[in-house]
Amino acid sequence: MKIRKILVLIGVIALFFSSCKNVPEEIIGTWTFQTFDNTPQGAVTWTFKDDGQLIRVSTASGDIQFDSCNYVVDKSMLKTQITISNSKMLTGFDDVNGIYRIDKFKNDILIMTRIRLSDDEAAGSYLRCEMIRKN
Repeated sequence: MKIRKILVLIGVIALFFSSCKNVPEEIIGTWTFQTFDNTPQGAVTWTFKDDGQLIRVSTASGDIQFDSCNYVVDKSMLKTQITISNSKMLTGFDDVNGIYRIDKFKNDILIMTRIRLSDDEAAGSYLRCEMIRKN
């Protein structure tokens, strides 16, 4: 009976690890940032490149604005986080520097929440980012 429980536990652990996404590779591409105000959808895109560069493009103010920054994916056994650095403000949007927890990464949906600012401050760091992969 003990052996059966151990085998079931090993099977569950193996299934868990085999179903984990390879976030550093699968996040690469362009994502449409979902805005929850009167800004038209598609006005802001985030492009994650394979060299650790993140480019945000905004057309929300009528002009095209760019923000080129860096990102690092930190994947541990129980959680995946993304650290963004060197981001600048875009008109109508703050910088996105800080540490983000991946809340959902499934198919073409990415939802992440900033849990720490770049100065390691947690108070006032909240920023929810919901994105859909752009075709």
